[in-house]
Amino acid sequence: MLASHPDTPGELLELLAGDDDALTAYPVLRHSSSLSVDLLKKIVKAGPETARKAIAGRNALEPVILVKLCDHGSTDTIRFLLDRNDLTLNQSHMEQLGRRSDLIADLGQELSSRQALNAESLMSQFLYLPASLRAKAIATAETMGLIKQAQLPLQAKIPAIDTARLRLHGALLKAANLQKRTRFADCLGQGLGLPSSISHMMPQEDQGEALVIALKALGMSRANTATVLIRLLGERLPIQDIRKLLFLHRNLSLAAAEALVASWTLLGEQPPSDQKKTTRHAAQYQDQDRLARDTRPHRSGTGTQSSARTRQSTG
Repeated sequence: MLASHPDTPGELLELLAGDDDALTAYPVLRHSSSLSVDLLKKIVKAGPETARKAIAGRNALEPVILVKLCDHGSTDTIRFLLDRNDLTLNQSHMEQLGRRSDLIADLGQELSSRQALNAESLMSQFLYLPASLRAKAIATAETMGLIKQAQLPLQAKIPAIDTARLRLHGALLKAANLQKRTRFADCLGQGLGLPSSISHMMPQEDQGEALVIALKALGMSRANTATVLIRLLGERLPIQDIRKLLFLHRNLSLAAAEALVASWTLLGEQPPSDQKKTTRHAAQYQDQDRLARDTRPHRSGTGTQSSARTRQSTG
């Protein structure tokens, strides 16, 4: 009654809207037309999620509030917005949602059907995509790889032996054989310039495809890739799944693998826009220090110095 009454004081409505009790705040957030945009923005940013969902159900949603909901709303809140028949999210909103890794696993298929996941989003969010969309992301990378190759000038070229890269392969194999997953992830992140949060996802059993793509981008042979998969994932994956991953390694082009990894390097961590650059560079420097500490006693076997040179040459 207070939420809909025209004479309810604004101060009282704001107190009710910010109440910790969801049953008290919900009707005011949902129905009151007197709440300020600044207050709604503050509540959407801070939560709780029941408050966000109440705001998502308002009859009139100011554009700035809709943007904030796309930035901070949970999967349920975003699904509620998508299901509203009287509300249409524009392309800008869809691109916002396509950049949110936390939504992709549950809403990836629906976002894709609504054209929210463009080529860049499909590739950069690969580690979070449902299985049904990973093949589409790989096909997108293959297309981009072909376009890039077509744009390069034709010239006969004898590839030079990259000793630093070979030593990095040795370091990865040694870490895999010893089942040192942290060391392996650090070496992989160094070699590809990946954020730490991404490289440390690779040895997980549900990221076998991403691991194969990363090893392909490093130019690792099929035999060595099989060794890595068996040592790191063999205890948790059946042999049939290992064979499927090796089939992916055989059929995936180097250009597509490099395109995918490049997208993970640029967009993998998805921090807020005002912190993205700082966070990414800080993570890289932390990785360098940790890798140096972890591999110092094994320098001759793991090729720590070559990993650093690889980072410089690929950077």
